[in-house]
Amino acid sequence: MRKTWIWTGAIIVAVLFFMAFRTALLDPLGFRVKHALHITTAAKPEDAPIVFIHGYDGSNWTFFTTTVRYSATDFGTRSLKLLVRENGDIDISGVYDKAMKRPMIRVNFENPRSIIPNNATWFSKAMELLKKDYGIEDVDVVAHSYGGLTFVNFLQKYNYNANYYPEVNTFTAIGTPFNGSVVSSDGKTPYDLTANGPMKESQYFREMVERRDRIPGDLKMLNIIGDLGDGSRSDGPVAVDSAKSAAFIFNSENYQQVLFTGRFAQHSWLHANIGVDSEIKDFIEANR
Repeated sequence: MRKTWIWTGAIIVAVLFFMAFRTALLDPLGFRVKHALHITTAAKPEDAPIVFIHGYDGSNWTFFTTTVRYSATDFGTRSLKLLVRENGDIDISGVYDKAMKRPMIRVNFENPRSIIPNNATWFSKAMELLKKDYGIEDVDVVAHSYGGLTFVNFLQKYNYNANYYPEVNTFTAIGTPFNGSVVSSDGKTPYDLTANGPMKESQYFREMVERRDRIPGDLKMLNIIGDLGDGSRSDGPVAVDSAKSAAFIFNSENYQQVLFTGRFAQHSWLHANIGVDSEIKDFIEANR
């Protein structure tokens, strides 16, 4: 029995390694050849890039396996990695081609532990580069945890001057603490929701509500929420009601939320959950 488990584990590791090798090295190869031959074609409207934003203390690895899985199932193509330095400079690696099917672009921050306003400024630099240097007109955005707050801060502070940035068609937040990060073992906090909103508002939540008129009314929003089912009503670091507070920030006509439960609804597992992959895929395809 033990040998069977060892062989099963070895096979799984080998498959994952092959998928990573294929998507990281072989997928962009054809596009490198096309660049060398100066061959370009126009992308289809439904093939707009997906931009990924990691959360607090996140890194390039946050959405690494996500992009591997999407590439392996032909939903998207691994493309650029942007590392935004604290001074606003951007290190670029990877390949972008207009003919790629849903180029997947990961935006990373040199300082992943900075405050949300700094992250939003750095993200604006990345978005400006995508439009100015690559001619990208519209994108879908997927963010984990504090990355969701980074994106909302960007929308409310920078996107009013939208000529500088790609238009955002859909926004998916995964485990984002829209109203603080207070969690209790019994599932009750001062920030719990009522029919009219949170009983108590965090500073960030209050600011987002005050500036919600700066969020495009036609932005489609998918809110992925996790609940471990251990009585805490949380995914570990983020309370369910904190995540659900997004409903009081975004246009209700274009807002939807999905709750995942169990061990794979844990905060850091949500972006590795294939069920979450499926929800995001269906959401993006339905709104293109």
